[in-house]
Amino acid sequence: MGLTVPDGDVRFDAALEEQLDALRLWWPDGEGRFGWQLSENPDGTPLATRSDVESFLDRSRLRETGPELPLVLFVSAHGLFSASARHYLKLPTTSDRRLLATAVPTAHIAYAALDSLAQHVLVILNMCESSAVGSELISLQGELDEDRKDSAVLNVLGTAVQGRPVLGAELARLLRRAHQLVTTSEQIARPHLKMSEFTLLLHNAAESLEAERPRRRQPRKVSEQISVPEMLLTRWQHKVSLALPNPGYRPEPAVAEPGLQDVAASYRQLEYWMEKASGRLDQADGGWYFSGREQLNLQLVSFLREPVGVKIVAGSAGTGKSALLGRLVTMSARVFRDCDRYASALRCRPDTIPAVGAVTAALSARHRSAADALRQLTAELGCPAPPEGADISAWQQALEDFLLGPGDPVTVVIDSLDEAYEPGQFIAAVLAPFVPATRSHDPAAAITSPLPSDAAFVPGPRPGTGRTQARTVRLLLGVRSTRRSTPTAPAGAGTVAPVGDLLAEITDRFPDAEILRSDENPDADIRAYVKALLKGQPHWSDAARAEAALTISDHAHGSFLNARLAVDQLRAHKDLGPRLLRSRTWLDSLSIGIAGLLRSELHKLEREDGLSATEALGLLRATAFAQGRGVAWGTVWPALAEAVLQMPLQHPDEKISRLLKSPLAGYLTTDHEDDRVVYRPAHEQLAQILRRWPADLKGTR
Repeated sequence: MGLTVPDGDVRFDAALEEQLDALRLWWPDGEGRFGWQLSENPDGTPLATRSDVESFLDRSRLRETGPELPLVLFVSAHGLFSASARHYLKLPTTSDRRLLATAVPTAHIAYAALDSLAQHVLVILNMCESSAVGSELISLQGELDEDRKDSAVLNVLGTAVQGRPVLGAELARLLRRAHQLVTTSEQIARPHLKMSEFTLLLHNAAESLEAERPRRRQPRKVSEQISVPEMLLTRWQHKVSLALPNPGYRPEPAVAEPGLQDVAASYRQLEYWMEKASGRLDQADGGWYFSGREQLNLQLVSFLREPVGVKIVAGSAGTGKSALLGRLVTMSARVFRDCDRYASALRCRPDTIPAVGAVTAALSARHRSAADALRQLTAELGCPAPPEGADISAWQQALEDFLLGPGDPVTVVIDSLDEAYEPGQFIAAVLAPFVPATRSHDPAAAITSPLPSDAAFVPGPRPGTGRTQARTVRLLLGVRSTRRSTPTAPAGAGTVAPVGDLLAEITDRFPDAEILRSDENPDADIRAYVKALLKGQPHWSDAARAEAALTISDHAHGSFLNARLAVDQLRAHKDLGPRLLRSRTWLDSLSIGIAGLLRSELHKLEREDGLSATEALGLLRATAFAQGRGVAWGTVWPALAEAVLQMPLQHPDEKISRLLKSPLAGYLTTDHEDDRVVYRPAHEQLAQILRRWPADLKGTR
């Protein structure tokens, strides 16, 4: 709802129109849940008297707005701060001598919305000295019902501090720049914002606009700088408000049930690779990139029919462990199977396709603590949760009680055990409840290798627990483990040292576990994978695809990651791609591994796009040093890149945007953390190489 009071000044009235246009970027008129209502008298004339304002508030039924609708009230007019420290809306007929009779107390207008029935309210006061009304609003909070204060989300924004006039076109520019930020670099992964986020956007927008103003010898006074609106009520600032839509939110359709999404490929990943494999960007179904690995898939699907047990998918870095598990989890999801878009994924041997619902819960251990993983597993499996504040042993016991109890079969997938926080402790703590649950149904079976004596929780049957009554439990694990006999790779091929013999730790706990290695005789699968990625691409005949498959498999050192990055470069060269196979320089970069391919891509980007190789590498390396699940764009990625580069990064948002639109985007994957889209290297092996990479690009060690 907009309450605007034109004053007849051409510039002021034009600024009002600009403000309304900018507001429509955030709250589109007639779209979604926002229907606009602008202030005017019944005869179409602007509001001019106190009576006009009160009549408009009554006609609009502002105070009666129902709880099911968010309410936004925008007030743009002249205001004044009286000698009694009260703030008033000033009208054309207002007399400074009779403020009580001819002006409207601003706090009363605000509380017409705040004390309505709407559960989510935002009031924007764009008036002279409007921030001065804050003390009145706070004092009047005592008149609000306590239940409303607990359940509603009420926010008020003042645009001008004491002594500053109403913002004109400046407010419109501020809103537009904030909209630009939220739809590009901020990437808040939530359909609605918090007031604290909205005001930070406005602050960053003001800084951005201020930086574009002509430089002066003397810094501008504070009163000459762009005014930043401030929140006048802080109680609800950290709560998500339905009155603050996020224009930058782009929901991704789910391709798996919530309990499987941690390991299953995300919609973004599926879309990216399907497009890469098919090259037909405008068709609804571009095909399925996953190819080869038939025997491994047969064994995994066969395991899902076993009555009980543990299977470990192990292999060296880049050999497709997560791809195998991700395929299994994704293809078992009903949401995925019911989607016509992914029908081509099912065009494979029927006995390599898991049954719908075959995987009960799945999670990636990457950057997770043991406590976090146990909480997620118990939630996804529907286990009764321990009391709040319970220690980790209580969560372990709750999970074991569930697994040993009667019920439907359970299959749990846990990937990337080597990338957990403190992997050894993670394995000991999270896998402990599965030890008794995955034993043979023979009650005489015993654990041959018990947990360490200092463990707080010791798994095993308790008196009265009948194993024969327990549910069927299957556990699938993914862990990096260097091959016993790894061929010598060229210097700089991207080999990494193992992070301890985690595979031995797992087999100590599960001596009967079956080990499925992803790095044994991979060349035939790599050739099939390369052919699938190049299928349907222009300039790639069957003979050229076969040549590419042989060449890449001979140089990829058993790494599907190396093969994927090599095909990315072949596709990026379009008609020159087949000729690239005969380029000694390119083949040398492929032999070096990830480092060589990346270096080649960096220099190509510098030649064709103008983004310097040093800056592009700095942006990529910044993602490898990020903690948690990745680095958020906003102000974090540029700051981290500057720290890596050890020099200022000019126009960072533009350069990040260009990087993400270039082939180098294939070296990154996205995730979500703290309601933000975050970026990290597509593989931990790539992350380690980026962290070790020399800053001057002269080496690849």
